[in-house]
Amino acid sequence: MDVRTVGSDHLTRDLLADFYDTVLAPSFPRTELVSREDLLAALDADGTAVTVAVDEADDVVGGAVGQWFPECRVMLTEYLAARPGRRGKGVGRTVLRAVLADWIQRFDPLLVLGEVEDPEHHGDTGYGDPVRRLRFYRGEGAEIVAAPYFQPALHGAGTRVPHLLLMAFAVSGECRTGTGIAAAPVRCFVEHNLTACEGSVGDDEQTRALLGALAGETVALSAPDIP
Repeated sequence: MDVRTVGSDHLTRDLLADFYDTVLAPSFPRTELVSREDLLAALDADGTAVTVAVDEADDVVGGAVGQWFPECRVMLTEYLAARPGRRGKGVGRTVLRAVLADWIQRFDPLLVLGEVEDPEHHGDTGYGDPVRRLRFYRGEGAEIVAAPYFQPALHGAGTRVPHLLLMAFAVSGECRTGTGIAAAPVRCFVEHNLTACEGSVGDDEQTRALLGALAGETVALSAPDIP
């Protein structure tokens, strides 16, 4: 299957809406997904990068959404998914490699990070197999940041999503230190992301544990340990 990618500069609102309805909505639970209206509004916002993959018939088959944190020089891969029925056919790999090349050229990030469900705590609830997903990222060279990560609450009075893995999809030479990375940009990202989503960093147990793991000069990286 031939797949081409369409970046933010060439996306129409109709194509983005199609991507949301056919790829994102069936791939993520409501607690982990921004609203359709918010994503459409984000297309015009600085720092939001969206790439949609289409096939030979111009049908949407996958895509990715990234959020740039310029204060930290960190790009967060908010969403990366293939359309149900098109998974396991190379769409995710095509999209991930395309967006990494694009984001590294456009933003010069220290880190490209992603939030991934930990298979030890999350099962397949109809949105995709966490083990298979983690195996895919391992095959693409992604590494786990050694910190007890959670996704901030996205919907005002919504709830956080615990037991996620914060993964490094790309690490610049400036940031890598031996078997780990500099902790400062990761800590910066966590603080800015919490503030953007929840209004403040907070002083709760989850947040203290996460920031405590990032309090040193470096934080370890490791390859996913799955069969």
